[in-house]
Amino acid sequence: MSTQTTEEKDIDLGQLYTKSELFLEKHKNTVSIAVIAVLVIVGGLLGYRKWVVEPKAKEAQDMIWKAQYYFEIDSLDLALNGDGNFLGFADVADQYGSTATGQLAKFYIAVINHQKGDYESALQYYKEADLGDDVLRVMATGNQGDVLVELGRPEEALAQFMKAADMVKSDYTTPMFLMKAGILYQQQNDWKNAAKCFERISRDYPMSPDAATARKYGARAQAMAGQPS
Repeated sequence: MSTQTTEEKDIDLGQLYTKSELFLEKHKNTVSIAVIAVLVIVGGLLGYRKWVVEPKAKEAQDMIWKAQYYFEIDSLDLALNGDGNFLGFADVADQYGSTATGQLAKFYIAVINHQKGDYESALQYYKEADLGDDVLRVMATGNQGDVLVELGRPEEALAQFMKAADMVKSDYTTPMFLMKAGILYQQQNDWKNAAKCFERISRDYPMSPDAATARKYGARAQAMAGQPS
């Protein structure tokens, strides 16, 4: 009985192998064309990257430096719109939006609009900026919270602050956004969650510049929440 089962299995495997051979023989031209097509697509993608994507990325980097200079010296209008000779962030984002530099330009546009008080536009550009750098990604997320506070949307702002605090464990950004969340919770009279934010800062980031303030605010928040300090 065992021998018969083994033979049946051998026959089944043989049949499958034969069917595979027959399929390849019958469709070898189709298979060959499919393989060639894949190679052409891969080769085309590599060529596109080498001759189109990489030069465009380099061109974008060459274009943005003047706008960054104007931003650093607080010439925000020139940084945003250019000076007639060099592009501003708006044109870099428009013309090179598919590149990392174009996405960085969107972040700069958000910051400039934020500083100018154009909060809706700032919020939109913070959302659109697809940033590869961890710190900038966290800042874009947390800065949305600042804008939402200005727009009178505290619940959404709190969500952004907490999201930014938890995105990347950082001695700089994590306690900063926890502090913002804690203060906003406090303003909303949510003393329990405020105390949690302040306690996380003082416990996990005792060397942070925010630690001393967090301990002071935390003690008050715990008292207001009716928790033992």
